[in-house]
Amino acid sequence: MIVDILTKFNYRRKIYLTPEHPFCSYDDGFKMQYSSAVIMQAGLNKKVKLLNNFELERLMKYGLKMNSSDIAWALRNSKEYEMICEFVLENIKTGKEKIIFLMDLLNVSGIGSEISADEIKFLKKFADKLGISEQIFEVVRRFIECAVKEESKECFELSQIIKNLYPEIELIDMKYFALQIYEYSECTQRILEEKKELRITDRCQIYEDIVLRRGMKLVFDHALVRVYGNILLDGGTLEIINSKVIRKSDSHRSCINLKGDYSNVVIKGCEADCRNYGMFIRAESGKVVVSESNIYNTTRGAAIRFWGESIEITNCIFSRCYSPEDGGAVMVRGGVGKISKCRFADCEAKRGGAVYIVENICLDKCHFTNCNVAEYGAAVFCSGLADVDDRELEYVACHPEGAEFVQVLKKNGELRILGDMLINKSTIVDCPVYVESSGNLSVSKAALYLNYPVMCAGNLKLVHARIVANHLENSDMLYLEGARKCEISNCEFDGALRTGGINIKGTNVTIKNSLFRNTYGGRAVFNAYRPVIKESIFNFCQDGAIYTQGGEIEKCVFVNCRAKSGAGISMYGNKGLVKHCNFKRCIAKKGGGAIDRQVGTHIEKCQFEECKPADIS
Repeated sequence: MIVDILTKFNYRRKIYLTPEHPFCSYDDGFKMQYSSAVIMQAGLNKKVKLLNNFELERLMKYGLKMNSSDIAWALRNSKEYEMICEFVLENIKTGKEKIIFLMDLLNVSGIGSEISADEIKFLKKFADKLGISEQIFEVVRRFIECAVKEESKECFELSQIIKNLYPEIELIDMKYFALQIYEYSECTQRILEEKKELRITDRCQIYEDIVLRRGMKLVFDHALVRVYGNILLDGGTLEIINSKVIRKSDSHRSCINLKGDYSNVVIKGCEADCRNYGMFIRAESGKVVVSESNIYNTTRGAAIRFWGESIEITNCIFSRCYSPEDGGAVMVRGGVGKISKCRFADCEAKRGGAVYIVENICLDKCHFTNCNVAEYGAAVFCSGLADVDDRELEYVACHPEGAEFVQVLKKNGELRILGDMLINKSTIVDCPVYVESSGNLSVSKAALYLNYPVMCAGNLKLVHARIVANHLENSDMLYLEGARKCEISNCEFDGALRTGGINIKGTNVTIKNSLFRNTYGGRAVFNAYRPVIKESIFNFCQDGAIYTQGGEIEKCVFVNCRAKSGAGISMYGNKGLVKHCNFKRCIAKKGGGAIDRQVGTHIEKCQFEECKPADIS
């Protein structure tokens, strides 16, 4: 098909003016299946080849903003008729979704007399399945024809009819199909001062900074708002309902700022595009309620930065939110609040890739995808002990893996554990911890980042835990001082070449399937009395791996360990067994590079490789 120069120019103009499709914020899976259904309709247009269909290309590339691989998948999938029909019936449920879908089908078809009988048949078949009457079908069809012909007046009249039939469909939704329809409203400080309460229901541009003082109220209802200045609440009220907010200024301040007491912000069913110009909401006082909204492309701080009176965020989506500080999407430093049933994708920050909270903030039923962090908490960082059930949070491809949720254990002075305490979330230990003789400390499926050592005189149980020397120096990570019992299984100890591992005094210790590495300034396991150590690895222990009085060491591996003597094992006493162990490149200054023992220690079926100056002394 040959396209003349004027048509090409109109195509370029239309692409430039194309807003996001009403379904642009839906997930990629929905958009691919949805596009397959529209491609099926476009394939029936005999006068325009599928790959030359401009409206189909505009829908997928510019309306839904699909990438090339997703478009290719949709093209391949368009042959699966039954699967696509099933998808349409299961996922396109609301009146708004049905009408928008019908508009898309009509938009990629011919218009007027150019539309074929096959296209009409396919359209009416879908309309019948979706419960759209013949009269409504004709109204929608006429609307698309007027939109293509750019008949603005009739197009606007038909849009009002559709809006009356389906109140959830707004002018901004139909704007994708008919670029020429809009209404315009002004919002200035002068108008606000005169009216005190202002309601805007269509296009609006805010070119200046506006201040909502106490007694003033501004409502955006089904509006498209472009903010060039900033909105400051000094005791006033701002409501944004079913609207879209686009930030257009490169200001250091956030789009919406709460400063004075009694300030109140309510955002529901909205889309906020900050265009990488900065934050969306910054609240140092007042109340904030955000629900069922999509917030994206924020920078220079958390999308919502809060330390006011109360905050509630529910059923929201945050994507591509970046902060050089704490919390990529949400940062709550004070007040009370709740973050529930939200989704976070592609967020990044210094601490808390998506969310930074304090200990009295509730967080539940949230999903995190591809969130990253420079320091701690790939998805969530809590400054305090979080009252959060980690099982209600889902993580996908968040990095660093295994430390998606990190909390901070801090007290004035030291924390003394007298009863039972379970740590099942990755935790920064920012105060000395002492487990009393009556206390029980369990760490399960979590990492401990130690700024202070953990001392235990009670019961210690570590299962699937990771112990890391964070800002700990010239010390050991764990001190067992006459503890009742210590069980360690499937754990990792990382001394970061600054600390030793476990310092033991008068305690029965059992270690299984664990890894000790990068210890310095002390042995990985020091002064144990007849421990049981099985199927564990000791790697790069620079002041030796194990120093023990007797005990059983079986099926362990020692690699690149260093010490004055017995870089792998230094065992004294007359009741010891070392069995089925491997020693590689264990080097001592004197004596046995791998094992330094006394009479009575039995060594059975061990292997030695490049250990110096000798394997055993």
